[in-house]
Amino acid sequence: MASLDKGSDRLDPTLSRITDTTESVPLLFAAGRRALLRGEREDARLWFTRAQSQASRRTPEALRARLAFELGCVLLDDGGTEAAESVIAWAESFSRRPSSDVLHLRALIADRRGERTNAIAFYRRAIATARTALSPLSRVLELRNLAETLAHESPTEALTMYRHALETLRAHDLDPRLAPALHNGFAYAAMCAADFDLAEKELDAAGRDALRLRIPLMRAYSVYNRSILHELRDDIDHARSAIGEARELSESAKLRDLVAWCWIRESWLALKGRDRAAADRAATSARRVSAEPHIEALATLEGMFSLLDGKHLDAAKLFGELSRAYLERSDLITAVALLFWRSVAYRAGNASKGAKGAAREACELRRRVPVRVSPSWWAREIVDAARTDGGEQCADDLVPTAIGILGVPREPVEVRGEEILVDGVPLEADEWQRRSGARVMRRLFARLVAAHPRAVSRDELTDTLWPDSDGDKAVRNLYGAVKDLRRTLSAAPGVTLVARGGGYALEVGTNVTVTR
Repeated sequence: MASLDKGSDRLDPTLSRITDTTESVPLLFAAGRRALLRGEREDARLWFTRAQSQASRRTPEALRARLAFELGCVLLDDGGTEAAESVIAWAESFSRRPSSDVLHLRALIADRRGERTNAIAFYRRAIATARTALSPLSRVLELRNLAETLAHESPTEALTMYRHALETLRAHDLDPRLAPALHNGFAYAAMCAADFDLAEKELDAAGRDALRLRIPLMRAYSVYNRSILHELRDDIDHARSAIGEARELSESAKLRDLVAWCWIRESWLALKGRDRAAADRAATSARRVSAEPHIEALATLEGMFSLLDGKHLDAAKLFGELSRAYLERSDLITAVALLFWRSVAYRAGNASKGAKGAAREACELRRRVPVRVSPSWWAREIVDAARTDGGEQCADDLVPTAIGILGVPREPVEVRGEEILVDGVPLEADEWQRRSGARVMRRLFARLVAAHPRAVSRDELTDTLWPDSDGDKAVRNLYGAVKDLRRTLSAAPGVTLVARGGGYALEVGTNVTVTR
């Protein structure tokens, strides 16, 4: 086993003599491990199952536990958490003492079921009892899997675990084919921790080792992660080039899952490159090859498209739902990014209260975990949202970026009394036809324009617009008119109606000129 865990084929002459009548559990298990190393998963499952059928109480406990882990992982990869659970029941029928390898399998099953808290607890217990494992390789795998789980929640801890896993791999001269995966994970955690220089160093190591050891999956992942690094450094051209290369590598190696992720990132990067047509094409390609793990990322892309298409409140609602889903899995980094996007969408839809609420929620999460950057959906707009609606303290140590997806210059807007001209063309009359009535809407707008940039109190507005109505009815009318006017103003980029100091005021962007 030590030879196989070091990646050696020195047992080939012995294993080649195994037949259908072989009853040696160690030899049958070794044959399964060799098949795994060669990528022959079907053969591996058969060998492990035969080893399981021959195992008894006389089989060393450490070997039984490792056999349960390897067979359970194969069954889990085939899609059966119940089948993997049955292997645990078999292993524990011999001994109720917690084994590191069996605890590790429990962690993987919990992870697959989305039970993240349980998974982390099992990983930690597995690492704490690693001395009971058959080989130090178990500790390396446990450290790697826990680090991968923690990368978004606690990137600093994940970095420590990846470093320790690499040191353990080298100290025991274990299978070098694990190194590219560890370097890739290390680099990703470094990006989550905003340590881009460390990420680049680890990606260099991952790509070099993957190429030397001929592991196309890890080579593709290293290029994929390098695309993220380029993007976070605002180098969109190199990011798009890298993700295209990663997709080609993934397609040639028939890595369908990674192909879908590449198309999703290609769509996102096309948005940052102001190429909406390319973004639509890439998103369509992603949907064709997508599976369940890609559903939320594709939904996020739909939210971005809605935002660009002016469906601001629809986008805000979707970003809110997605952020809650990520938060339930303790993926705080992505949740923070999506809450800031929710703030952006609300602000674009002239819903300043919603914008501030979403940004404050994101800032509160940042106080729980020191999020500085997200490897997904990071753009200039959300850093601006943190600063505008979350406050300077919230935006202090966020990684700045100069590129966004809403970077197309806004059309010039002129405000003249109760008229609004967008690029020289007055708003259509239909834009003013709301429940409150066009006449009331225009009078309300004209009063706010006359006071700009000051606010007008609610009492003054109700007295002006509904002098003959009783107080409660006038207030209800005002709330309805404000809501309707905000919808009208969504057609005038840069003009926003905000509540301020017990009244209402207009806020305008640099593309807006106001003439009283």
